[in-house]
Amino acid sequence: MSDVAIGLFAGLITALLSSLSYLVSRHHSLSAGGSRLRLLGLSHALMAGVSLPLALLLSPEHLPPLASYWLPLLASAGFYLLGQCALALLLRRSDASRIAPLLGLKIVMLAGITSFLLGEPLDSWQWAAVGLGTVAALALQTGAGGIAWRELPLVLLTCLTFSLSDLAILDLIKALVVPVEGFPPLSRIHAGGLAMTVTYAACGVVALPLVACYRPRHRGDWIAAGQYAAAWLGSMAALYICFGQIGVVFGNILQSTRGLMSVVLGAMLAHLGWHDLEQRVDRGTLVKRMAAAALMTAAIALYAIDLR
Repeated sequence: MSDVAIGLFAGLITALLSSLSYLVSRHHSLSAGGSRLRLLGLSHALMAGVSLPLALLLSPEHLPPLASYWLPLLASAGFYLLGQCALALLLRRSDASRIAPLLGLKIVMLAGITSFLLGEPLDSWQWAAVGLGTVAALALQTGAGGIAWRELPLVLLTCLTFSLSDLAILDLIKALVVPVEGFPPLSRIHAGGLAMTVTYAACGVVALPLVACYRPRHRGDWIAAGQYAAAWLGSMAALYICFGQIGVVFGNILQSTRGLMSVVLGAMLAHLGWHDLEQRVDRGTLVKRMAAAALMTAAIALYAIDLR
C-alpha cells in the first residue's frame, strides 16, 4: 500500500473516531452533574496509562538527542491541551454536528501558516482544494444549521491552537526519523506511533491536577472517560500516522470529513429521540449539510489527485 493510501485510510479513521468522541463528550457534559473538565482529566489519565508502556515498547535502542525534539513535544502537548479547553466550552454550548464541520477552518489556517510563514507554498490545485474545504465549512454556518456568531471567536481559537499542535506533531515526527549514527532510521509510521504515545503520556501528567480537583463521583464517570479515551486515542493514533504519511494540510482536509460523519451520526441520534444530545433538524438543513459535506469530499479528491 502506498504512503498516500495509508494516509487516506488513517485520516478517515481519525475523522470517524473523533466524531464519536465529540458525542461522548457532549453526552457526559449534559448529564446530571456532568463536567467536561472531569472527563478531560480522567480520560487523559487513562490515555497516559496506555501510552506510557506503549512509548517504552516503541522506543528504539537509540533515539536522536533530546535537544532535537523536546520543543515540538512540548508544543504539541501544550497547544493540544489549550485546544481541548476551548473545545470543551464549545461542546457544552452547541451540538457536535454544528461544531465539527466548522473545525474544518483549520485547513485554511494551516495552509496560510505553511505557505506564508514556513515557506512551503501550496500549488494552485492544492489551494483550490483548501478553498473548497473552507467553503464547505462556512456553508454549514448559515441559517438554522449553524452556531451562534458569538461562538465564532471560540471556534477560531480552537482551530488555531489545534493547528499549531498539528504543525508541532509533524516537527516531532521529523525529528524522530532523523537517523542516529550506526542505527537505521525509524519509519514514519513507527515515529508517528512513538510521537503520539510520548505526547499523550506527557498530557496525562499535566492533566493530573484536574483529576485531583474533579474526582470521579461514581462508576459512570469512569465509563464515560473510558469511552472518550478509547475513541480519542484511537483517533490520534490514526492522525499521527496520517500526518507522517501525507502532511498536515491534506491530513486536515481528510480530518474535516468528521463534519459529514457528525452530521450523519447526529441525524441518526435525533431520529432515535436523543434530542438532548442532538437537536432534530429539518430536511432543508440536512440537505444543506450534506451538500457542504460533498464539497469537502471534492476537496479531498482534488488534493489526492494532485499528489499522484
